[in-house]
Amino acid sequence: MKIPLKLEYACRVLIQLRPTYTTGEIRRVENLADREKISPNYLVQILNELRNAGLVESRRGKNGGYVLAQDPEAITLDHIVRAVEGPFLQLNGSTDGESGETTAKLWKTVASSIEDELKKHSLASMGDPGEAGMWMI
Repeated sequence: MKIPLKLEYACRVLIQLRPTYTTGEIRRVENLADREKISPNYLVQILNELRNAGLVESRRGKNGGYVLAQDPEAITLDHIVRAVEGPFLQLNGSTDGESGETTAKLWKTVASSIEDELKKHSLASMGDPGEAGMWMI
């Protein structure tokens, strides 16, 4: 199973925005994109999804940009995943065949365990950008 690149980028940009919750400092897309080596156009798409989920706020104008909308302690990996990807493990719901129900039940258990784990990790607990090799994503 691969973690989507968009999800990784969303986590990275939120870590960059984490200090803005207390400072109110607005971060420009160009600066965020440069710091994380992400295409600015792609980053805007990700930031719009995070904004629609209520995780970031955008400010318009010449000095516009983005700030974190919620306390980093309140934002979990589950929130981030759902903002950019939807449910982490989507089941197709098919219970056809003799083993369909058994298999579906197994995948529901796995999905529930993953969701529980994602809820344990907050944005506040993720490593700082300056800590090379210490990311906790």
